[in-house]
This record gives sequence, C-alpha cells and structure tokens, in this order.
Amino acid sequence: MEDYLYKLLSTYNSLPIPIKKFFGKIYNKIPRTIRYGNFYSLYNRRIQDFNSQNDYQEIIKMQNRILFEQVNDAIKSVKFYKKYEECLSLDVFHKYPIIDKKTIVSHFSDFLNPLYSNKRIKTNTGGSSGNPMEFFLQQNVSRAKEKAHFDWYWSQFGYKPNDKMLMIRGMPLNSNRSFEYNSIDNLLVISCYNINENNIKEMLKHINKFKPIFIHAYPSSLKIITILLEPYRVKFDFNIKAIFLGSEHLTDADRHYFTTFYQAKVVNWYGHSERLIHGGNCPFSDDFHFYPSYGYVELLDEDNHPIHETNTIGKIVATGFDNNAMPLIRYDTGDLGELSNKTKCQCGFTGLNLRKINGRGQDYIVLSDRTKVSLTAFIFGQHLEAFKHIIEMQVVQKIIGEIEINIVKSSTFTKYHEKSLRNTLLKSINYNLEIKLNEVLNIPKTHRGKNIFFVSNITQNDRTLMH
Repeated sequence: MEDYLYKLLSTYNSLPIPIKKFFGKIYNKIPRTIRYGNFYSLYNRRIQDFNSQNDYQEIIKMQNRILFEQVNDAIKSVKFYKKYEECLSLDVFHKYPIIDKKTIVSHFSDFLNPLYSNKRIKTNTGGSSGNPMEFFLQQNVSRAKEKAHFDWYWSQFGYKPNDKMLMIRGMPLNSNRSFEYNSIDNLLVISCYNINENNIKEMLKHINKFKPIFIHAYPSSLKIITILLEPYRVKFDFNIKAIFLGSEHLTDADRHYFTTFYQAKVVNWYGHSERLIHGGNCPFSDDFHFYPSYGYVELLDEDNHPIHETNTIGKIVATGFDNNAMPLIRYDTGDLGELSNKTKCQCGFTGLNLRKINGRGQDYIVLSDRTKVSLTAFIFGQHLEAFKHIIEMQVVQKIIGEIEINIVKSSTFTKYHEKSLRNTLLKSINYNLEIKLNEVLNIPKTHRGKNIFFVSNITQNDRTLMH
C-alpha cells in the first residue's frame, strides 16, 4: 500500500496543513501490516528467528542461506552476474569481484533484473564522497523492510510506533516553513534549513507544546539547534528518552554534549540509501552491531583480504538482501570501519562489531545571514534528479553566503539539469546563498583515491557563526 501511495506524496505535501493533518491522521490509523504489506510481517518474523537463536554458528548458517539465495537469484537473472559461478559457499562468494559506484554507473542496465521491470522504485544518492548514483529498490519490499527493521531497532530504546518524535533531518518543508506537524507518523518536523537565532524561541515554543519523547536527527543539525537552545534550557517542558542519529559521523565530543544536554541515551546508527547493511549502537554499547538479518558485511584491507585483528581499519563492503530488482553484490560503500575487540555484547548480540566508522563528515555551509545548514541535508538529503547525470562533484565555500559546486558532468547532463539543480538548492534555503556551478574535467583525490567532497575556508567556530 505504501509504495502505491508514494507517488502521491508530493500532492499530499502540497495540501493545506489542516487537510494534510486530517488525511494523515486517518492514514496513521491503518495497521502497519496493511500499510507496508506482507513483507513487513515477513521481515519481523526473520528478526525474531535471528534473535531467538543462541547458537552463533546457527546464526551464520541462517545468514548464509539468505545470502546464497540472493546471489544465486542474481546469477540466474541479472546480466552483470550471469558469468559468476553458482554460490554454494563463502569461498566461492569471496571470489566475486568488488564493485563500486563507478562500476554501477558504467554498466547500469546490466544490474537490472528484467523480471522485476514493473516492480522497481527509482531513487538516488548524492554520495558522501561526491559520487552521485541512481539505482532501484524493490517495490513492496525495500520500504517495508526498512520500516520493520527500524521499528524493531528503535524498540530496544523504548520506542513504540506513533510515539512523539522530534525530527531534524531530510528535505526542506513546503514554502520553506521552519516546522510542521506530520500526523502520519506523529512527528514534529524541524527544518534543518531554517534553524537560526531569530526563530529559535518560536521553535522551542512548538517543541514544548508537542512534548517529544524521542529525537531523530542528523548530528550536525542537532548540534546547530542544541547550541541555540542552550540559553533556554531551563524553559524545557519535555523529556527525551533517546536520540537517534544517523547519516553522518558522530564525534565522541558531540555524543557527550547531547547526552549531557538532553539527559538521554544517544544512539548512532550506520546505513545508506542503497539499503544493503545496517549497524548501530545498542543500549549497552556504543559499538556498531551489524545485524545479520539485514545484509552481509565484510571489513577488508587494501588487498581485499578480510580483517581479523581488532582495532584495525578497513573498507566496508556490503551485500544487500531482499532487492531482486537491482541486487548489489560485494559493493564498496566508500566508508571505513575499525574492528572492535568485542565479539559478544551484553545485549545478546554476537557478530561483527565495528568500534568506529569513518567517511561521513559533519560539514556545514554558511548562508548570507550566517545561518548554518548541514551539508548532508543540503545535498545528500534531497535526492536530486540531476544526480544521475553527474559523475563527480565538489562543494567549495570560501566566504560566507557563497558556494561553488564543481561538477564532472556525464554526457547526458544538460542545461535543464543545471537549472533544476541550481533552483532546487536555492529554493531549499530560501535563496539565501549565491551558487556558482563550474564544469571541471576532474576533481582531485586524496592519497587513498577518495574525493574531497567539501572544501571550506571558513574557520570560525560553531557559536561564533550563529550570532
């Protein structure tokens, strides 16, 4: 049901707020099993099966069965994988080549399963390293799985569906509103494009009235609003149980800051738009547990050998489950992880633990009025249509109120895409910024071959920029 109605989302968002609220409340009453379909229930049963298993070797067998089934379905039906040997063991699996975004962009049609041509959901990612990519999820499966997984994951911290949540992430609100109530999921949504000293009192008034129990945010956006809320802490009329933070790197200093300020458990999780793997903190540990029900993860060194030594950094390579429309096998995420020395946790989890994950910065652009906007929200969170026509890009800010975007264009990038990109970005921050688009032949890489996506010459600290 959710996927069929998703095409009407833009129409729903354009409705007057009272009408939108009315329809949202009606939709909210529909049980999740109906809203998200059969796979919501199927995945919940899978989670229960994994969590009820005390034998770690049996968990590995359960995961491998799902992995081999996914891989062999791809070998049968997807052109890119048809040359692969049938996967009957991990030894065979580890012989398959590692792919990355460039591989997918260069052979895009070869990754599509023709049997699912009418069961695809088009989406894209800006990529934290500046390499955009379009891809497909599976209709009636991918979104249902994501919802079921996070309903379960957040439940470890006391969350129940429809609990009041303050959300500070995602795309800009219609008409550049600063906040809006989402009656579908019982959210008070704060625009991470409009948080500044001029409206912070009004925001606090609405937060106090709503009385959220949980927060879901980008770390960078939460930091902006928290710094601005500091003078008004005594006026808080709400208590937070847990703070869910994803899509960016969370520093130890920021974790401590949020924990102390809100007197709440801070939960950091790792995932990506491709929805291949998921890892997150638990109630007892700040390590990232990678859940075997969701996908298959490898931590590899520069020679693509598995890392077994603790406190060693390697690249995160992912194979997703439950996407037959466009399966991705041994996909280099572009992120780096550090292997933890813990193999079994107090929460009962046994499996791959990463102590740290690197590769997703907390970067900001600064608007003309000195408002700070998370780069994750400004670029990655908008899933811009132009992304699929851009090979690489880089954002440069030399002075407040102006940015340059260096773009390595594909042959399909046109003036229309340039205009659409510029207008969408400008609209999201209410035209409070000058944007210059530069066509370049290449973007300089780091010594490890990764893009430097954001370059800023603005060195003032967080608090200075907000006043």
